[in-house]
Parts: sequence; C-alpha cells; structure tokens
Amino acid sequence: MVLPYSTSTPFTGNPKRALAVAQSALLASNFVVVSSSDDSLQVKGRGTTSTRENPLKGMTEATFIIRNSMIEVSVVLGGAQWLKNFLRIMPLVMAAFFILVFGILAIFLPDMRQWWIFLIPIAVLSPWVVLAPVLGRSMERRTTAAIDDLISNMVLLGSTD
Repeated sequence: MVLPYSTSTPFTGNPKRALAVAQSALLASNFVVVSSSDDSLQVKGRGTTSTRENPLKGMTEATFIIRNSMIEVSVVLGGAQWLKNFLRIMPLVMAAFFILVFGILAIFLPDMRQWWIFLIPIAVLSPWVVLAPVLGRSMERRTTAAIDDLISNMVLLGSTD
C-alpha cells in the first residue's frame, strides 16, 4: 500500500517563480523532472533508505499544480512507506536468524541447550516492537512537514517581486 498525501494552499504570486523554487529544492535532493510547464511540475525520486536523509526524499513522486489562485500538491510517500515496511520486517528476520543460530549452537554445544538462551534474541529485539512503528510514523511526519515547508517557501518566494 502506497501512502498518498495531498494539500493545497492559497497563492496569488508568479507561478513560474514558485515552481522554480520547488524545482531547485527537489533537484538538489536528486529528484528527476518528469514534466514541467508554466503552471505545473511533476518529479520522481528513488525515495529514502534512512532516517538521516533529507525528509523530502520520503516522497517518490510529486505533482505541483498552480491554478485558480491555489498551489495543489499531490505526493506519493513511497520512501516513507518503504522505510515503514523495512522497520516492520527487519526485527522478524533478525529474530529468525538469531533463533536459527542459537538452535544450531544448541545442537553442537550441550551447554547451550537451556531454554533461557532463546530469550536473549527476544530481549535484544523486543524494543523494536515499539521503535519500528514510532520511527516509521516519524519519517512520515517529517516528510509531510518538509513538503509543507516547501509549499510555504513557494508561496513566499513566488509572491515577492
């Protein structure tokens, strides 16, 4: 499931200048311009693989349209969704790996045949039950806040003469 996000903001300035602000910010974040006109801009990007990257990279597709004194933005939060899915799956994969390793050790080392040994991977990975959803939602919020900031900059810099 892909996370969509859309918003609109009143705007009465120069559409070309406002779209130039968005284009320069997005090109600096390695987005590719798919189409561009006097009143619209469509970009695509690869998304994010880290919470340390620019929050704008949490989106993979964006369309900016200026019409009827409004800036309309439609975004696909593909990078944020990828990160949420990764954080959901990673603890399960690590748990399976640790149980497999501890199981093999228990087969070859009789001292490792204690039931509490298998609690070690559970104890190590249990914080991720809480951390993964929190980090995923945080990335989504950071991306939408960055998009809102970009729109605010478009309105401000597109309105100046």
